[in-house]
Amino acid sequence: MGVDIPPLDGVQRLTGALDALTSSPVAGRQLPVVVFEDGSGLGARYVTAYRERLTGTDKKGLVPHAVVDEGILDHAVDDPDPEPDVVLMDKIAEQFDSTMPPLTRGDAGLPLPTYWVCRKVLDTDVGVGLPHQQRKVLVRAMYEEWRERTPGLPQLRDLVNADGAMQKLGIFSILLVALPTQWFYGRWLNRTKRLRWFAQQVGRANVPVLKFLDAALHLGVEGALRHNVALRQSLLLEALAMDLTRATRRGLFNPRRRRRTWPFTVLLPQVGGSDGAPAQRLLDAFLALRTRERDTWPRRLRRRAIPMVFIAARPAPAPDDIADGADGDAGGTARTAQQGANTLQDLLAGRPLPPGTEREGQLTIALGGTARAAVRDWLDRNVAVPARRVSRWSAYAGWLTTLALLAAAIPLVIFLTPTPSPPCPDSWTAGGARVGIDTATSRAQDACYFTRAADQNLLRDLQDRVRRQNAAVEGQGSPYATVVFLAPLTADPKGGSGQLTSPGVLQLRGAVQALERHNEQALRFDSTKPGLRLLVANVGYAYRQAPAVVDRVNELADRDQTITAVIGIAQSRDESVKAINRLSPDLPVIGASVTGDFMTVEAPHYFQTQPTSRHMARALARRVAELGRDKALVIYDDRDRYSTNLKKDLDEELGTRDITLQPPAIIRDSPQDQFGVQGRLDELASRICALGRADGITLYAARGNALPRVLNAVQGRCGAGRARAFPVLTADANVLIEYPELHKSASLETFSAVDLTYVAFSTDRHSDRDTGRDALRAAAAAIGRVWNPENPPRASNVLQQLLSGIEVQDNVDNRRPFTIPPGTRVPVGRPLYLCAVPHVLGADPSCREANGEP
Repeated sequence: MGVDIPPLDGVQRLTGALDALTSSPVAGRQLPVVVFEDGSGLGARYVTAYRERLTGTDKKGLVPHAVVDEGILDHAVDDPDPEPDVVLMDKIAEQFDSTMPPLTRGDAGLPLPTYWVCRKVLDTDVGVGLPHQQRKVLVRAMYEEWRERTPGLPQLRDLVNADGAMQKLGIFSILLVALPTQWFYGRWLNRTKRLRWFAQQVGRANVPVLKFLDAALHLGVEGALRHNVALRQSLLLEALAMDLTRATRRGLFNPRRRRRTWPFTVLLPQVGGSDGAPAQRLLDAFLALRTRERDTWPRRLRRRAIPMVFIAARPAPAPDDIADGADGDAGGTARTAQQGANTLQDLLAGRPLPPGTEREGQLTIALGGTARAAVRDWLDRNVAVPARRVSRWSAYAGWLTTLALLAAAIPLVIFLTPTPSPPCPDSWTAGGARVGIDTATSRAQDACYFTRAADQNLLRDLQDRVRRQNAAVEGQGSPYATVVFLAPLTADPKGGSGQLTSPGVLQLRGAVQALERHNEQALRFDSTKPGLRLLVANVGYAYRQAPAVVDRVNELADRDQTITAVIGIAQSRDESVKAINRLSPDLPVIGASVTGDFMTVEAPHYFQTQPTSRHMARALARRVAELGRDKALVIYDDRDRYSTNLKKDLDEELGTRDITLQPPAIIRDSPQDQFGVQGRLDELASRICALGRADGITLYAARGNALPRVLNAVQGRCGAGRARAFPVLTADANVLIEYPELHKSASLETFSAVDLTYVAFSTDRHSDRDTGRDALRAAAAAIGRVWNPENPPRASNVLQQLLSGIEVQDNVDNRRPFTIPPGTRVPVGRPLYLCAVPHVLGADPSCREANGEP
């Protein structure tokens, strides 16, 4: 409320002047940075309370503003995930967007194209390779992001992927629109005046670059300048300033621009000290930007002032600091509220700040004096900045004219627009990926495909094969059972982890092969076997959309009594356990390549088909002893339960063999998570090289997505061919061995500096495929044991059969028999294999069964 502003001498005039400043058109004047400086907390109180004046009674913004409060500062400083300055800038951009003044309907919104281009640069990992190859990766990633937020292009992509009568039109769209658009976008990034300043700023960091793409390579996930905080913050702030300058220009055909003629206000109630250091850096960066020449900006923008007003509060500097000239004003003391109001009134009248009394563009004010009833009454009567209204005619004349010109084209557009196929009711788009359940019955229903990318043909083909099997089973007229394959089937939509595909896709391939083999026997040769349908369910990358997908599975199971089991799962995570326990307790769940020791303990109706992490650790420790190594370094992900579980098992197993454990190293799933953690890649590579030369060994216990980054660093640091290769053991590399569409930069055969041995569940390249086949075989065996065509069993019957124990030995895969004994829910008779990655492209790995008892 307005009464929270301290009612001191001159505060009403100062507040009125600030209201006029934050709600008046920017025009061409330079806007000041207003800093309240005192040690009593009055300045912080004023800045915090001033936020209420920028918001209407409906809680919507009267002027666009952002508040960098204590919660944002704590998140920026304490959360090790992102960089603090990036968090700060993202929060400011989000608040500007959410506080844009509303139109007659809805929110105005705020496009920030330059800012989000620069943010995408920071989020992109271009991998390894020559500069021109890295530029291609960067352009592709930025084009995908631009295409998603550009109206019309997602619909064009759907048209390109269409089948049937629209296929010819899709081919023309590729040739005439899609391919030229990507080519043109890459050239535009490198040549546009909008981004010319970016290369110049990076060039000042002693990097000889002339074009945007060359400069951007240095700021990517693994770029040489990525951890230059000052440069990174300067680039983001300048990108945001350019977008805001463009947004305050009046637009004839955009009524929203009529509401953006006043500045964007940033409130910093906590500047300086250890807690407010990020806010102080932001303030200093803005002051530097105001005084910097902006010759590289487009001409129509460089003549305009940056439309941002900073209102901040910080403690008064100590006398020694002022004497030394540290962060204080260049001569002179802070103004009173009355003097500050006079200065702002002069600024509003077109007169600049008096020279020589403050830092360039900064107005320092110290609140004080006596509380006045008249000031309090004024604050009670004037509780908000004056809202600027826009003439309806002037705001919408451009739109009405445009609509009139396009009206004649509407019938033609309607005639040429194809009638869309009915969307799949059980899948939807969330988190940048298609998730849900594929209940489509034909290939024409493209809405149910979980990928549209051209390099993920395997998943699309598997969904088509499942649909054909389901149609055959439903068409034969006899009772059947349904199994749900539930797992993450899409990689990180943002590409942060470097994951090219999910292990769930490989396990689905094995499940589909087992389904086809089982149904061939059931429908043609053995009428006592039930036909099996398969529903494919995608929970999104790292189970991010699992709650909604699992709820939908439960709804389908309530309506369809043939749904009797769930298989897949694919990953040992806390989210996996939560998803399993969210399913109906009558539904048995059978995992594929899931090894976590905690999975069966915490999920009562979950069954495994493969040995646990404890058995994998035992096999790896036995291999260390065989090699005669007495020192071991374990690399793990401290935020991933699978990884911490495996590390704990490794520590115990290695300890029993008197192997000395080195201090562990941390490698996280996404390169974006690496900042601020132990074990940066260059340091980690040096440790691995030194350990290998000292007859030690490295064990990799994190997920396989990050393994190529580690091996690439070792390859560069240790070199290849100059000395013997360094031994590395890992438990999770199957997805990098098996997937046929693997990117060359992640191919393990290319890293000749290491002798890599990994744990597998089969003796060839198809470990994940075989485990997916095992999961469906286990479900089919349990269903077959209780099957009665006259009275088909329910899920609870199958669950009880699994709890009573099953033996899986069938004609689907007679090479891999196993048993799940009563009550244990963990199989016996399952061997583990240790496989060596060959350094010959295309060669099969050499595998042998791990000695001892798994």
